[in-house]
Amino acid sequence: MKVYVFSATVALLAVFFFTNFVSYVKILLQLTSDASLCPVFDSRAPPRFATDNSTVLRILNSDAYRMESVKKLSSAVRVDTQVTDNLPDVAEAPEKWEHFAQFHEYLEQHFPRIYEACDVFKVNTWGLVFHWKGADSSLKPLLLAAHQDVVPVQKDTLNDWTYPPFDGHYDGKYVYGRGASDCKNSLVAVMEALDLLISENYAPQRGVLVAFGFDEEISGTRGASTIAAFLEDKFGKDSVYAIIDEGPGLLQDAVTGNLVAAPATGEKGYADIRVDLFMKGGHSSIPPDHGAIGIMGELAYNIEQDQYSPLLTDENPLLQYMQCLAVNSGDKMSKLQKKAILRAGFDKVANSKVVKVLSQNSLTKYLIKTSQAADVIHGGEKANALPEDVALVVNHRVAIGTTVAEVQDHFVSRVVSLAKKYGMDVEAFGKPVFKTKEPAGSFSVSTFGTDLEYAPVTPSKGKVWEYLASTTRHVFEDLVLNNTLGYPLVTAPCLMPANTDTRYYWNLTKNIFRYSPMIVDMFENNIHSVDEKILFDGHLQLTAWYYEYIQNVDSKHAE
Repeated sequence: MKVYVFSATVALLAVFFFTNFVSYVKILLQLTSDASLCPVFDSRAPPRFATDNSTVLRILNSDAYRMESVKKLSSAVRVDTQVTDNLPDVAEAPEKWEHFAQFHEYLEQHFPRIYEACDVFKVNTWGLVFHWKGADSSLKPLLLAAHQDVVPVQKDTLNDWTYPPFDGHYDGKYVYGRGASDCKNSLVAVMEALDLLISENYAPQRGVLVAFGFDEEISGTRGASTIAAFLEDKFGKDSVYAIIDEGPGLLQDAVTGNLVAAPATGEKGYADIRVDLFMKGGHSSIPPDHGAIGIMGELAYNIEQDQYSPLLTDENPLLQYMQCLAVNSGDKMSKLQKKAILRAGFDKVANSKVVKVLSQNSLTKYLIKTSQAADVIHGGEKANALPEDVALVVNHRVAIGTTVAEVQDHFVSRVVSLAKKYGMDVEAFGKPVFKTKEPAGSFSVSTFGTDLEYAPVTPSKGKVWEYLASTTRHVFEDLVLNNTLGYPLVTAPCLMPANTDTRYYWNLTKNIFRYSPMIVDMFENNIHSVDEKILFDGHLQLTAWYYEYIQNVDSKHAE
């Protein structure tokens, strides 16, 4: 996937909490401290845990199991499943995708019981869906998702790796390699948990679906997109209990010092916009005063100077996260600090103060505003020839509360402003929007790729949320930390600034969690970078969580 910016954001929120709050006197007249904003649910263990907890304890504590698990994850990393931009469709060039055959062989070799117990479907050749049927067809199945593909390793960085990127080396603490933390660790943890339950002859009441795409790193149009269509056709809309896909895990809050579980309940939107500038070519010895490259450079500069305004709405999971901290911080926050956060959803003064501080840091500000980045520019073929077409592509991650259409309109307004200055025509998204009598050239604005509105926000209330949170308390408070935490573990919703395969699964359920429950430092994992690795304790925690969660939600009481 992408770097989990939210994990760093938690630490950066300390800037907010330790800011001078003298100016908050206006909003101190009332104090809201409603625990219902972020309830802390009791720890919940599966029913059979009381009589037999040997398997989950073996996952977490057995050296023998650890080495079995290391072998499985290391073997997965050794299979090269890199994908690159601009790959053709599977049917168009099947040879470009055949390296996934080896990964399918790996899965069959290491998890034969799953292939025997489940219905297995291959979607668009390389997408995988496993269906472990439940005895009670009235219960919606649980869907566990991950992706098989990984981002490419840059050839000029090979010598910078401590261990070769496709060796899956284990040094006693970490497994190294491309995909070790994004996200073959999640994929293998899902398979391990399922395999353990099947080996114990566990008979689920609620069915379990497993979906593995194969091009998440290049937008998922061939993998998760076709899997979503397959599942919707087979099971129908709103047919799934909940979806768990890759995302943040457990983080240490910088203000309270407390451990916080932070499943992402929302994702920002996405829009790539391309603009072409067409001008008359010719010999560069007689150039115009302002050529296509210079004008396009001015447009890129103007875009960077014209930032989107921050917007913190009560729909944004970031506000819910902050309110969870305020409600459950005890005396680790002052009344002023709590007041500002708890009123930010409806009090303009409080909201503006929170927004002002969040906007001061490049990481936190993009959780409350649309980002824009000029990522691609090209034009010109020869040093002595004026370019006739210069193109610029700007990437946008669309904030909660903003639509793709609003981003497009704002972008076009910038182009029109520059067109007026230099006497250019403008066409945007197939329609003329500005014309001059004698144009010196023309702009053409178009969509580059597929647009995506920000995701519907998953409810952080109700039984589905409760079972997610209570399972997390059980696994981490009771088992991983052996009841030494000293305070109740809070589960707080957060926002994913990047996108996952879940973008295609919106029709299947309203309960979508981008969540990888483990205690790791996401920046230490070097996702998408040299020396990508996973703390193996974290992988075992993730496996244990899946193992317990599948059992915990295996009844009608979880709905």
